[in-house]
Formats: sequence, structure tokens, C-alpha cells
Amino acid sequence: MALKDDLALFAALVGGLGTDAPDDYPEWSSRNYESERQEVEELWNRISVRLERDSDKVPFVAKKLSEAFCAFDAGDKIGGRKSLWDIYNLGIKQLR
Repeated sequence: MALKDDLALFAALVGGLGTDAPDDYPEWSSRNYESERQEVEELWNRISVRLERDSDKVPFVAKKLSEAFCAFDAGDKIGGRKSLWDIYNLGIKQLR
């Protein structure tokens, strides 16, 4: 998949996690925290090595992902979501 497409998907997943994780997914939805977490981690691993112009953003995103998942694991839904929105608001779709 092209980097642009991966970034768009990553932004969508981060936004979804920032809205619904870890336990506010609609009952009718097939989405869940565990699968979205795994997908966002795998996708970020593929994206981070391909960034050239914005490689300086890689540590920030990695740190915020770690903070988000640690917060969710500790029961801090608000802190986890804040970290994800910090990533989203970075303008991740425009990274190159």
C-alpha cells in the first residue's frame, strides 16, 4: 500500500481509538480495542520506517502510542485518549 494510503488508514484508526477505546465501542460494531490496537501498532511499524521528510516525528508518535496504551492498561481512559488525539492533531495524514 502507498504511504499516503497507510497514513490515511493510520489516522482513521487513531481517531477511532481516540473516540472509542478502550471500552466504548458500539455493540453493533465489529471493531474492538484489541484488534484496533494491534492494527495501529503494526501499521505504525510499517509507516515509521518509510518516513523521510518527517522522520523527526517518529519518536513523538511512538511515545504517544506507548503512553496511550499504558494509560488504557492502567484504566486511564481520558489520558489514553488524549495521547491518541495528540497524534491525530499532529496532522499525520500529511507526514512524508
